[in-house]
Amino acid sequence: MISMDLAARFAMYADDFERSYADRNWARLRSYFTSDAVYECKSPEALAFRVVGRDAVLARFETVTDAFDRRFDSRSISFAPAMVEGQRVSISGVVLYTLSGTPPFHLPFSELADYRSGQIVRLEDTASPEAIGELADWMARYGDRLQR
Repeated sequence: MISMDLAARFAMYADDFERSYADRNWARLRSYFTSDAVYECKSPEALAFRVVGRDAVLARFETVTDAFDRRFDSRSISFAPAMVEGQRVSISGVVLYTLSGTPPFHLPFSELADYRSGQIVRLEDTASPEAIGELADWMARYGDRLQR
């Protein structure tokens, strides 16, 4: 698969992720991942996790969005252009979270997707220590207002 194809494939995955978030049909994403896919966050350490296997990846998407994202009134995501090097797609973006009566929260992130035969074999999310510090500050001030 050539570089442009991987960038386009990742964009399709990102679009389908948003559709899956909206309708909770995470199975839609199965074809984007290998059966032995790994999804992890190594940094910051406070948010570190690692799950292995397609089903575990999809379950993690559901769990984390239910535990965090859905507690806000809304969320939207924007991406910078993807960078492709070999079989790796690197992308950065910002998730905008809104909650009535609070200032919006912007969470910048980076994501790496390693591909094998057109499917993601490894997905890694990263947020900077500064972004996590801002999240901690926002949560300390407004976290009690989040929906349960």
